[in-house]
Amino acid sequence: GIEWLSFPCGQAMGTPIRLHVFLPLAAVLAALSTVAAGHPWQSVLLAVLVAGPLLLITVLVHELGHVIAAKRCGCTADHILLWPLGGLAFIGGAVKPKEQILISGSGPATHLPMLGLWAGLLALLHGSVTLSTHGLWIDSNFGSLTCIAMLNTNLVMLLFNLLVPCFPLDCSRILASLLLLRGLDPGHAAKIIVIFSVIALAGVVVLSVWSFMNSHSSSSLNVVLAVWLAAQTWRLHQARVNGQLASDPLFSAVMNTGTSATSAPVHSASAATGRSFQTFQEGPTAVGKPSSTPGSSQVCLASAIALVIAISVAQVGTSPS
Repeated sequence: GIEWLSFPCGQAMGTPIRLHVFLPLAAVLAALSTVAAGHPWQSVLLAVLVAGPLLLITVLVHELGHVIAAKRCGCTADHILLWPLGGLAFIGGAVKPKEQILISGSGPATHLPMLGLWAGLLALLHGSVTLSTHGLWIDSNFGSLTCIAMLNTNLVMLLFNLLVPCFPLDCSRILASLLLLRGLDPGHAAKIIVIFSVIALAGVVVLSVWSFMNSHSSSSLNVVLAVWLAAQTWRLHQARVNGQLASDPLFSAVMNTGTSATSAPVHSASAATGRSFQTFQEGPTAVGKPSSTPGSSQVCLASAIALVIAISVAQVGTSPS
């Protein structure tokens, strides 16, 4: 699994945090890119700051949003993993579609107060709020440029997680829950999610090819992102065709209570244990805690986004002498 190179690093709101050894990858790529381009040390510092500690805090807050909502819905939060692509909140327990919408939407919702925070700080430093770096210089407007970079990062993360219906992003889980609420049986709902995921994956692949051909520093992260999303989409497809959707809490509550709109056969979670489907490669038992209910993770993929924005903002020149 993806956790074998991670280690425990304290707790946040009672939830254990694990850090992956490759977590600094985005910051390293940002630093190498700005240094190779011959930018001043302020640009390197800004790129590392945005793609490093500020990104880590942003992702952690996003995942804590999922955790808080999950606990309110009666689920258990085993731990949060911060890894090179972003973050994963490992949550145990089956939830109904309305509860899943709340849990999945609570992560992206955390970007709203963070946007307000960065906008307020930018207003204090710059006198106005903008997403553009026009007229700013890296040596004399470092604080304002940092705020602009984080404003753009939070905005893109919010839109990416809410508008890209690729499994297992928040948008795909919200869409699946809405389909289940409309009366679709889990099999048909999962099929629709797989179709949308394949379309979204095509876009990610195109972006990966473009970034690679242009020698952009984010190309490696984009490739890893595309491969990981494709693997998760394939797992969902396999779970659907093998009748194992009940092993994912997104569908298990509906299937085990028989509340789907059609008379399709209901497969219990226990029947699926022979070939368990765990959406994010590891369930809530990943660190040795047994769980009687299927588990999944709420995902936040942000490293590639932060890396692109950090490098873009860091390209601002120095003030004329």
